[in-house]
Amino acid sequence: MRNKLSIIVALVLAGLVQAENNTSIQSNLLNQLTATQKRSKFPPEYFIPHTPEGRKLQVGDEVEIGVFGQRDTISDKVPVAPDGKLYYRFLPGIMAEGRTAEEVAQEMESKLGHLFNNPEVSIIPTRFISNRLSIFGKVETGGVYPLDTPTTVRQAIAKAEGIALGKYHDSWIPIHNYKESWLLRGQEKIPVNFDALMNKDDFSEDIYVRPGDVIYIASALGREIYLMGEVNQPQSQPFTAGLTLTQLISGLDAGAGGYKEATADIKRVVILRDAMNDPKVFKVNLDAIMRGKEHNVFLEAGDIVFVPEKSFLFTRTLVKAMVSTFVNTFASEFASDLNRKYLFPGGFTTPRIPIP
Repeated sequence: MRNKLSIIVALVLAGLVQAENNTSIQSNLLNQLTATQKRSKFPPEYFIPHTPEGRKLQVGDEVEIGVFGQRDTISDKVPVAPDGKLYYRFLPGIMAEGRTAEEVAQEMESKLGHLFNNPEVSIIPTRFISNRLSIFGKVETGGVYPLDTPTTVRQAIAKAEGIALGKYHDSWIPIHNYKESWLLRGQEKIPVNFDALMNKDDFSEDIYVRPGDVIYIASALGREIYLMGEVNQPQSQPFTAGLTLTQLISGLDAGAGGYKEATADIKRVVILRDAMNDPKVFKVNLDAIMRGKEHNVFLEAGDIVFVPEKSFLFTRTLVKAMVSTFVNTFASEFASDLNRKYLFPGGFTTPRIPIP
């Protein structure tokens, strides 16, 4: 009886010591915050690396299981099976998915009484399959990365080899949009100011990521120009100030490769402007511009330029064909970089805009 009591007392004391150690570690970490971190808009705990305590098990996680004081009962690298259960040598499958290691250990204890006196089961997670970070969008190598070490937002972006750039002529230019970028934690968007962090080195925004976090670096699609229709090379390209319609279509500056002379109707070139907010359609006589009879047109970021076939009449049918061509040509880009609802709410249909 005394031996049992001694074991219970030892376990309780061990638990108290562990709790005290955890509190002490947490306190020490908080005391180590920099002045920048302390004045951050984020709570202090956002600057403390994640720990596995309290994490719920998932299929694919691995644990070490043993009965306290029984050396021969230890099993390591026991996986949570596809059916969500842990299969320990002395027991049938015990449901583990969605439960903490402590909860599973308590159930095992209740079912091992016929083999051990007052069994104390220890379950130690050794590998969390969910211990990873997802990062995608305008980074060089988006994907899922393991969180083997404490990682901040900036370090996570470095894991993905940094922010992607687009090439225009011989220059590399930004194609991202920090304002629309986000960090998702569960169902909550964490308000990281990526522009301040990446462009101004504001480390009050450089919080630690947690397992399951998703970082999305948005595309500056609104800063691109789209060319399609009866042209030799349908394409999207980064917008640069001063780009004119003739430069884009002729390919003298934009590298577009020109239009198809046999089929293109350059007297009725169409520009769809501000497609994501208040779509407007403009008809432009490129033929007259090239002959010096009309002024050239400066393009704006986000413009969609469409060169129709000669057989088309300028009606809503043309706009519908234009939008359809846009979707078919650039849909994959939008699917990965921009939720389609921001382009044409309710789906890719003919915008309700006046037709001249």
